[in-house]
Order: sequence, then C-alpha cells, then structure tokens
Amino acid sequence: MSHGSGKLDRLRLYSLCFLALSVSLGVALVSLAKLMLLIAVLLQGLSDVRQRHRATAPNSAGTLAWPSSLWWGAAALLWMGLSMAWSSAPADAAWLSLSRHARWLVLPAAFYLLRAGTPAWPVLQCLVAGQLFVLLSSWLMVLGTPLPWAISVMSPDNAVVFASTIEQPITSTLMMLVVWYFRDQWPVPHRRFAVWAVLALTSANVLLVVTGRTGQMALLLAWVFILVGVLPRRYRWGVLLLPVLVAMGVGLGSERMQQRWLKASSDVMALQQGPLKEENSFGFRIDAWEKSVQALTEKPIVGHGVGAWPQAYVAQGGTISKATDPHQQFLLWAVESGTVGAALFVGFLVLLWRNAQRLAWTARWGLRSVLAIEVLTGLANSTLLGAGIGEFFLLLWAGLLAYPSQPAKA
Repeated sequence: MSHGSGKLDRLRLYSLCFLALSVSLGVALVSLAKLMLLIAVLLQGLSDVRQRHRATAPNSAGTLAWPSSLWWGAAALLWMGLSMAWSSAPADAAWLSLSRHARWLVLPAAFYLLRAGTPAWPVLQCLVAGQLFVLLSSWLMVLGTPLPWAISVMSPDNAVVFASTIEQPITSTLMMLVVWYFRDQWPVPHRRFAVWAVLALTSANVLLVVTGRTGQMALLLAWVFILVGVLPRRYRWGVLLLPVLVAMGVGLGSERMQQRWLKASSDVMALQQGPLKEENSFGFRIDAWEKSVQALTEKPIVGHGVGAWPQAYVAQGGTISKATDPHQQFLLWAVESGTVGAALFVGFLVLLWRNAQRLAWTARWGLRSVLAIEVLTGLANSTLLGAGIGEFFLLLWAGLLAYPSQPAKA
C-alpha cells in the first residue's frame, strides 16, 4: 500500500466516523461532516479513475455490487429534481426543498466509500457512541444536572439534548437496535449486562421521559422485532399484543403521557370546531393529510413540483401559512412528484428490504427493523428530510448494506 493510499484510507474512515458521531450532536456538526464526506468521495473518485487508467491495480471500489435499491432511489431523486420544471413554488423555495431531498445522497456516498474498503463496523460503533452520549446526557438532565452542551430549545423537563421530542427518541431506538443485533460483538466487559442495560435505559427514556408519540411507536415496533427474533415460533404472534399492552400500561401509569394524549384529543376537537388558527401537533396533521389528498387529485401523475406542497395546501383551504410539509413523507412525495415519484420512492424502500436478504443475519434484520421504523415514523413525519435524523437513517443503512458477510442464521 502506498503512502498516499494509506492517507486516503484514513480519510474515508475518519469522514464516515465523523458523520456517524455528528448526526447525534447537532445540525452544525452534520454540515461540517458532510463537507468532509464530499471531499473523501471526490478524492476516492479521482483515485479510482487513476487506477483504471494505469490498469496496474485492481479497482478498489469493485468488490461490492451496488444494491438495486440505490438505483431506484437515484431515479426518485432525479424525478423530484425534474419536477422543478413544472413546480408552482417560488424558485428559492423549490431549491431549498430539493436540497432537503438531496440529503438522500448521503446513502450512496457513504456506501461508495465503504465498498472501497472502509470497514463498516467502526462506523456502526460511532453511530452507537454518539447516541449513547445523548442517552446518558438525557438521564443526567432528568437528575437535574445542568449540561452546557444541551442546546435544544425545548424545555429541560423533556430531557432533549440537541434535537426535539421527534428526533431524539427515534434515533435512540435505532441505536438500541444496533446494540441488540450486534450484541455478541461489543468489546466491553460484562457484555450481556451492558446490552440489557442499554435496552432498559433507552426504553425507559423514550416511554417515560422524552414521551414523543412517534418515538414511542418506533420503540414498540423495535421491541416487536427483538422479541420475534428470540421467541419460539409458536409464541411470535403473541408479540403483536405488546404495543397495545405497553401503551395501555404507560398511558395509565404516566401523568405526562396522559397529558400528551389529552393534548392530541384537544387538537382534534379544535379542528372539528372550524379552520385551524395555529399549527398544533395532531389536528394539523389530520388537516394537512386531508388537504394533501385533495391536492393530489388535481395533479395525480406528475404532482405540483418540488417545494410546492405549501402552495397546494393553501390552495385547498389550508389556514396555516407557515406550514412547509404535511408531516407525512409519502403524501409529500405524492403531492410534489405525483404518483410517478411516489412509486419510485416506495420502490426504493421495497428494494432496500429485498437487498437485505443477501446480508448476514445480524445486518439483515438490523436493516429491516430500521427500515420498518422509518416507514412507520414516515407516516407521521418526513423523517428522511430532517437534518440529523435523515443522515442517521441513511448512514445506518449504508453501514448495514456494506457489513461483511457471515454465515446466515436459521
């Protein structure tokens, strides 16, 4: 290995690990990490071009095939970009919306560096390390410890460190799944106890402390995947009762959760009494979803164009002028890019599930459980468009897709 090649190897690893840590630590670091990732991709591309021209060394990025899901994702992003030609949004709003969709490029960029020879395991470790820092910081906030790095604008009572009650519990749940599926590989003493401690602390934090409803649904789905994987086949159907039983238990025993659900009920009542005067959590979602369906019927094939959801929402009678998306990623894709774009986006997700079949058992079900959580949370939010959380999903998928093959588990 040449000295230059060694430097490039380190740059690939450092850029991916820096991004893996930064996705848990705030938007500013994420932007800096993506710049470093871009530099690594460009330098790796130049290196590959030189190798092809010299024809003296094997192509470093030729050992791992590109998954079919990434081609579908690229087609979906390209179609969304083409929709700018007929978008009814102002040009600056359209470009801003397209830049949010372009966050998806983190997935092929990270996979490109991983298939060039960068090990996936340190990247997964860094994703876990960043979220463990957030989880422990959240528990310190519960204990009343002032934290100078806790920059979230939310009330300290929510114990949110950097993001919000939407992002933090979801990314904590994703971290928990990585800890579980790779439970035999963590280089820590008392490994089994450590794994179960992380699962317990994460579950309690999401269910009883941060109490974001979307995050709670994600956690319950994660536990369904965990239990289905360990219980005998004859007991697996009973696991489907777990979300109902836990939701009932938490709802009856937690005053904070009772307040959250009462707030959801009052949001719906406010919507029933007439047009919304302010954006609330639950009532706005129902109103935005209804208006989105109406907007889709106007331009069902090609949609209203990238960035045009706010105009389509107002045109259908929406009263929240500052609303930027319907908090539902599938409806957002359908309204802005039509059924063509929505079909491409759904095709990307379906093929991602199928691509997992070729992976080792741990990576396969890690990827599928994370994908299921993205689909579930995407029914109530535009998770892949969120800064930090979007990169978390994408980088985690890349790491799992590139994870080295192992004997499959029955």
